[in-house]
Amino acid sequence: MIATDIDGTMLRPDGSLSPVVREALHDATKAGIHVVPTTGRPLVVATDVIEALNHDDYWIFANGAITWHQGSTQMVRGYWMTPDRVVSMIERIRSQLPGANFAVEFETDAIFESGFERLVTIVDGLHLVDDVTKAVKSRVQKVLVYDHTKTIDHLYRSVSDAIGKDGVASYSGMAFIEVAADLVTKAMAISELATDLGLDRSEVASFGDNHNDVSMLQWAGRGYAMGNATTDALEAADFVIGTNSEDALAAQVRLLIAEHI
Repeated sequence: MIATDIDGTMLRPDGSLSPVVREALHDATKAGIHVVPTTGRPLVVATDVIEALNHDDYWIFANGAITWHQGSTQMVRGYWMTPDRVVSMIERIRSQLPGANFAVEFETDAIFESGFERLVTIVDGLHLVDDVTKAVKSRVQKVLVYDHTKTIDHLYRSVSDAIGKDGVASYSGMAFIEVAADLVTKAMAISELATDLGLDRSEVASFGDNHNDVSMLQWAGRGYAMGNATTDALEAADFVIGTNSEDALAAQVRLLIAEHI
């Protein structure tokens, strides 16, 4: 199995998918390797990459909260937080960060408070609300926390302190903190999928570039950090390859294909 992050790893710095990377990943699939894009993005904002890659195998979204099979358009596994739990968590975070705003991801759409449009492109399925705590009515896959006046390190520490063991806080290069249900990480998701497929961790290679990739870089038999990775991702990996601007993922995937066949 190849578990690869998307932004900063599979995609170039401008957000495009290189034909060289696309072809390498398709060739890996043809060689019998499960290629699993593993991202912090929710499904609702990953449609551009899904269309560009045109890959019908497994995908992991929301930092491990959702495992999805694109060919059958079915959810394989999901980890959720109840509305009451999410509202309580947000209230605790607000007590630590009075100026913070929030976005909440559901199964097929998301809601956000003012200011989120400064951080991401608003696409269909994302809906502006005055207060997310009054609009959370169904199960949640992830909560996003942002405050334009705070650094990402300050946000991460404050959110982590506020949620304790009720969730997992991480970040992925964007100016917000992502909170999933307790114990949910990319490593958990690829570990469970590997078990489904009868694979040992020694048969799994992971690729990533940021904080939310650390767990899977550490868990996989081989963890490859991009040359453009953050310090914690570089330290977690077994190997460091070139950057996403150099299409380094493609070159390493081709080496894994040659080894596999």
